[in-house]
Amino acid sequence: MNVLLKLYFKDGTTLETDRIATFRCVRERYTPYSSLTVTAETECAASDVVKVDFTVGEKLVHSGIMDAFSVVKSSGRSLLKITSRGFASMLAQNEIEPGTLTVISLNKLMSEHLTIPNVTWQSDDTTVRYIYVKEHDSQWTAIVCMGLTLYEDYPYIGAPNEIRLAPADNPLVVTPEKIFEEGITGDYSRMVSDYYMKDVNDTYSYHYSDNFAEERGIIRCKYIAYDKQFVALDHLGLQYKLNFTERGSKARFATYLGYNGEELRDRFVFSDGTDCEISSVEICGNAKKGVYTKIICYFDRYCNI
Repeated sequence: MNVLLKLYFKDGTTLETDRIATFRCVRERYTPYSSLTVTAETECAASDVVKVDFTVGEKLVHSGIMDAFSVVKSSGRSLLKITSRGFASMLAQNEIEPGTLTVISLNKLMSEHLTIPNVTWQSDDTTVRYIYVKEHDSQWTAIVCMGLTLYEDYPYIGAPNEIRLAPADNPLVVTPEKIFEEGITGDYSRMVSDYYMKDVNDTYSYHYSDNFAEERGIIRCKYIAYDKQFVALDHLGLQYKLNFTERGSKARFATYLGYNGEELRDRFVFSDGTDCEISSVEICGNAKKGVYTKIICYFDRYCNI
């Protein structure tokens, strides 16, 4: 399977190479960007790179900024190593003006407020009555509030740098031929059992617990100040905070040879015929193994409910 690294430079020139030694590209349901680590045999002015594109089997799987690079020359070879995050990562790094956004939709939020180059979004004119933006809130925080209010769902990045509040109508169903590893995982380390929040009278009258942690012998209580953002979401605010601590708490995974073009929230068929929504796609490759893909399907409050 062909893989291709394309670099864009400050002066407008580009460089393409398929001499890839190793790579790892990850997209995950709760991370608002893709990440790429790639090592290629090439020489270039690495410090002038302004955009990194990576393609696997004719499909663009990553497009982003360069976070770091190194160049090592040895035995007549020049190896360039790059780490990159998708342009959508800047959604979580940029603050928007605090206050109340009224009659707001995703289209309006993305077109009339902070615009980030190379970031697109699922067209959605459905409005919410208002969203409260706290000081130092990121644009991604506002998008999360919108997704919870409109659909009681957590937004995600679908195709490279595309914001989505809802999954595609016709998800791809992947049934690989060569699964060479399968298993299950669990992670309860982040889990919180109870959230309490103050009201305007300085009393902790807001409380949410779903007993998931407590049933597993885990008691972790959190008390937070009065938060207009979560009051705006009514019961969904504290529920979201607790649900988020349970993200990926149970999961099933499989690794197969090749890559079939799947995105987050497409469907994956395991060897026993079980069909699950995809929560993480990790595409890797090296000279020895070729290209292989690890699929993880979470079973939590927002995935495979």
